[in-house]
Amino acid sequence: MFRIRTYLTNACLVGFDLTVTALCHMAVWQLELNAFLGPTPRQNSINPDRLLALGFVLILWTVLACYFRLYHSRRLDSPFADAVTLLKIGLASWVILEGSGHLLPQLTPTPLFLLRFEALNTLMLVAARVALRLLVREMRRGGRNVKNLVLVATPELGNRVAEKIEQRAHLGYRIVRQHPYSDVDFEEAPRLVEELQNTLSSMAVEDVIIALPAGAHNLTAQLARECESRGINVRIVPDLFPLIQSDTQVYDLDGIPLINVRVYPTEYLRYAILKRFFDVCASLAVLVLFSPLYVLIALLVKLSSPGPVLFVQERVGLNGKKFKMLKFRTMRADLNPDTHWTVPNDPHVTTVGCFLRRSNLDEIPQFFNVLKGDMSIVGPRPERPIFLERFRRQVPEYMARHYVKSGITGWAQVNGWRGDTSISQRIACDLYYIRNWALGLDLKIVLLTVLRTFFHRNAY
Repeated sequence: MFRIRTYLTNACLVGFDLTVTALCHMAVWQLELNAFLGPTPRQNSINPDRLLALGFVLILWTVLACYFRLYHSRRLDSPFADAVTLLKIGLASWVILEGSGHLLPQLTPTPLFLLRFEALNTLMLVAARVALRLLVREMRRGGRNVKNLVLVATPELGNRVAEKIEQRAHLGYRIVRQHPYSDVDFEEAPRLVEELQNTLSSMAVEDVIIALPAGAHNLTAQLARECESRGINVRIVPDLFPLIQSDTQVYDLDGIPLINVRVYPTEYLRYAILKRFFDVCASLAVLVLFSPLYVLIALLVKLSSPGPVLFVQERVGLNGKKFKMLKFRTMRADLNPDTHWTVPNDPHVTTVGCFLRRSNLDEIPQFFNVLKGDMSIVGPRPERPIFLERFRRQVPEYMARHYVKSGITGWAQVNGWRGDTSISQRIACDLYYIRNWALGLDLKIVLLTVLRTFFHRNAY
């Protein structure tokens, strides 16, 4: 019964998509010919050329939709899940139709007909699919189009799955029964199989989620076979609960599922666009507005001690790649800065350098690193390679801070963890920032940098 409902649902979706496609094709056909030749009775009527072209387009679109698995179940996906697939279908359809136009001139009544048709059709289908999915979600929240679900899981993971389903009523799942499993008593496996058999026989169940420990894989396989023999869909939760976070990503590598242990902000396009836009705009503003200050600082550095104005040092940034970081020189030029760790009242720091370090003005040239793309305005502070090798052995998850670009300032710095302070506390702040990134958090850190770190007690 459930498979029949799936087939009927997909048949309705096919009819819906083909109707939208046919309407777009006829609309563009009419508009194009009217624009080129002006309206005539023959053009306003349905003729064999139009029917032949429309039939070819609809058949091709159906074949491509099946090839790109447009009608694969996406109940758990976002309302925009079909957009990428529809774009692929539209592009492939346009290429094929353009090539077929040499054999069937009816397909291309005007030079730009196919391009305009595919653009309109893709746009209308994406909009229609999004609206349809949002409507279905609202129906599911109201208790319609809901699937009955049975959960077989350990208490800890079962509660977590149940909580997620309850929070996401729009997905349309109703847990009708839970069968808890404890790996303390392995003899309860036959009882669990019998209980599931009774449940499936007495209730209308459409989906079963199995979330058992890795040691119970034989039981998992037995339960899955029992469900499949009854035509009931089975979903298995991998035994990775201690390793993965609550929000992660699953990829399909030609049938092999790949699961991210953690999801970092760099995985998202939103992060890349917003972060880079903010970095470029803010850096340009700082470099332009404070350019007279740079000249004054450069002059003071040059007069304070012999040596270059700028200090260039190798640091480790995004993905562990090394880059040249810029600062105003604050120490004597004869010192080896690669192995020197600055301490309070360090005799190697010049008089002007002491002021620059306490006021953080020595960091200003790093806005050029931001424009170049080596750094960001906000992020974990980049470390020297020699200290990185030491810290990665001492502090767990130290290298995770390199999943994002290094920053001029960061969450650790505004919370006082800078200079000769606890490395583990600094890393904890960096990881908090990485896992909770938002543009608002960046703006908050910038504001706190101005309020808290100007003449900070740990800056020396």
